[in-house]
Amino acid sequence: MAGPALKVDLDMSGRPTSEVTEIGYVAWPVTSGASISKTIEGIAFTFAKAGPNGAELAAAWQKAAVQAPNYARLVGDGLTVSDGNSGSQIRLTLKGLPAGQHSLLTWHNITGSMTAGEVSVQVDGATKASGLSQSSGALSNAAAPTSYVTFTAQAGKEVVILFSSTASLLINGFELDTPDVADQATNPTPTDGDEHVDADSGEIELGWKASKEAVSHDVYLGADPNIVQSATRGSPEFRGNQTGTTFRASGLNSIDRYYWRIDEVDAEDRATRGNVWYFRPRHVAFPGAEGHGRFAIGGRGGIVVHVTNLNDSGPGSLRDAIEADRGPRTVVFDVSGVIRLSSRLTLTQKYVTVAGQTAPGKGIVLRAAPFGLSGVSDAVVRHVRVRLGHGETFDGMGLTGSDHAIIDHSSISWTIDEAFSSRNGKNITLQRTLISECLNVAGHSNYPEGTKHGYAASIGGDIGSFHHNLLAHCDGRNWSLAGGLDANGYFAGRLDIFNNVVYNWGGRTTDGGAHEVSFVNNYYRPGPASKIFSALKADYDNFPGTQQYYCEGNVMPGRFDEDAQDKACVRGNGTPQGYSPWVDEPWFPSYAEVHTARDAFKSVLSDVGNTLPALDDHDSRVVKETLDGTTTYKGSISGVAGLPDRESDVGGYEDYPSETRAERWDSDGDGLPDWWETDAGLTPSSPSGDFTEANTDLEGDGYTELEEYLAFMAAPHFLTGVGESVSVDLGELFVGFTKSPTYTAPDAENGSVSISGKTATFTPDTCGHARFSLKVTDGDGSSMTRDVFVFADGGGAACP
Repeated sequence: MAGPALKVDLDMSGRPTSEVTEIGYVAWPVTSGASISKTIEGIAFTFAKAGPNGAELAAAWQKAAVQAPNYARLVGDGLTVSDGNSGSQIRLTLKGLPAGQHSLLTWHNITGSMTAGEVSVQVDGATKASGLSQSSGALSNAAAPTSYVTFTAQAGKEVVILFSSTASLLINGFELDTPDVADQATNPTPTDGDEHVDADSGEIELGWKASKEAVSHDVYLGADPNIVQSATRGSPEFRGNQTGTTFRASGLNSIDRYYWRIDEVDAEDRATRGNVWYFRPRHVAFPGAEGHGRFAIGGRGGIVVHVTNLNDSGPGSLRDAIEADRGPRTVVFDVSGVIRLSSRLTLTQKYVTVAGQTAPGKGIVLRAAPFGLSGVSDAVVRHVRVRLGHGETFDGMGLTGSDHAIIDHSSISWTIDEAFSSRNGKNITLQRTLISECLNVAGHSNYPEGTKHGYAASIGGDIGSFHHNLLAHCDGRNWSLAGGLDANGYFAGRLDIFNNVVYNWGGRTTDGGAHEVSFVNNYYRPGPASKIFSALKADYDNFPGTQQYYCEGNVMPGRFDEDAQDKACVRGNGTPQGYSPWVDEPWFPSYAEVHTARDAFKSVLSDVGNTLPALDDHDSRVVKETLDGTTTYKGSISGVAGLPDRESDVGGYEDYPSETRAERWDSDGDGLPDWWETDAGLTPSSPSGDFTEANTDLEGDGYTELEEYLAFMAAPHFLTGVGESVSVDLGELFVGFTKSPTYTAPDAENGSVSISGKTATFTPDTCGHARFSLKVTDGDGSSMTRDVFVFADGGGAACP
């Protein structure tokens, strides 16, 4: 063909490109009017309404097609003529085409209530195609029909293409100067762009649908899309010709993306070049990531952005690190202290890790405005502390509309609206996070003065995992099930809620509704504010579909135990029509270590919230109150024990000292401290902007060296010298285990451990990295094991 190959997706306007734009296509949001125009790579495309029928050009879409589980982003929306059921025409004018032979491929799938007519295509007045039947409501690109026409362009002359339909007409997208999709391989497995492929064994079977005329298939596979695109049978990327439609790819790792192409070969040995598809093997986000968000990629393989000051905005600020579009990145902190946000801080870009555990001192605390994720995929947030405070009606953190995302070991308190939300999320996890003291009678702007609104969380997800969290001193929404409705108006949401600890709620525990809920082994401890004594109340509205619950192993001391789940989970408002609210088997695997409710109580209290670089005084108090079943403060307006109305009711903000990393902590700015790089045999003085060493997988375990460092900082750890002992307070490390605890050290590397009473002492005997494990077993037989990491330098001398 004479021109560049272009692929354009005609999109529903006002929707995120991640929702409506096909991978590999240029997004063209459709606006209403007599015509729309766009110039792409020097070629001007103009669509215009033609013929007497209909009102104007408009966008049309089928929400159920573009959204989960179909993701037919190309054919689920497009360009139409409004009120065109009696016959429609759309004229496409192309200006700037190179002289020579060209082709145009278009998709035609009707959405909504429009009538699908037969389509004909004319090029400069000559009929090139006719009698094409449009599909209606197709839920995959492969199910939608296409037209394919070829034509010759003359230098300096426009080409006019007229699409006519006997009823409604819809153009979903188009390709210029590409092969006819009817002659290409289609329906790749895994799906094109799947970045969470199960290749845990290092292998995966690739598959595709053959074209009708294909007798064999040329297979290409490599790590560079441009090389795979241009590869020939003489290239290393050529993996052979075969008659079957599957190919086993081996030797894969999760650091890389893989690109592949299938050329269809007919009986005359003519090959039709295929599209380049890609996939990426999945990998756990970090050691300890669990649940359905555990495969979030985060900033793996990207750059490192340093937060160097406590300003609300500007260079070196957290806002700049979050909001500036720098591509995949890991955000590390060179400062500690309070960041007073002047407005909401929202992460909307994919492939980002926020590593709060890298801060010095007591870490970072955000106040005055929320920090959350919205519509983002593959994000990792760890060890972030949000203490909002009385003022504007704000929430705290969230995973709203996010996909493959995880929040771990964070702390949220003193919010006026709900502390956390995750409506419309997919493949998400909230784990080991402490939500506490949502301000109760705090002047919420949407309610009358005096209204209680100390609400913890409204959670949605498909599937959303919520486990090993502590919710304490929040009046309601502990949790609120916000499954919502799917694109067809049916009950939606699949939630896995297990091993959470809830203490001293007021008028609401868990209520609301979702399509499928597993509610397992949660520990609800009433406090002096608690007024209701079921753990889950299933509410029903008059919408189609089902809302059903698997309820098992939940405990509320003094009210019910594992054998009385009919008291744990009850029916609330409304009545399900024709089905039982309860099921006997869990809906889905949890992909996590699941404890009994009583063991979860001990485990959660021992390890929850923004624990690193330090658990602050506020969270320590909340943990102790939950453990003891006590309260220290009461609301200054409501007078309710444990439920503050202002942060001043509980003493206000504690001191968070402003500390800064030493200038030579990370000399080259690649995220790895000099001492780490020296020990690993790397260069502490790489050129500025060179992240090669930080992104190297030295251990071959799928984690970059930067991620290894982040894992070190996210666990209890010490920096010391060879022969210099470090001590661990076992009572603090295992604070939830109070009944006759005994402590052991199951193993140690590069040093020795001794235990005396509630103190463990470790002495490293070599330079570099060391590790030891500590285990508690209590009088009930419950146990927990935690690793402690140590790095020992040479005591002023370089390690050998």
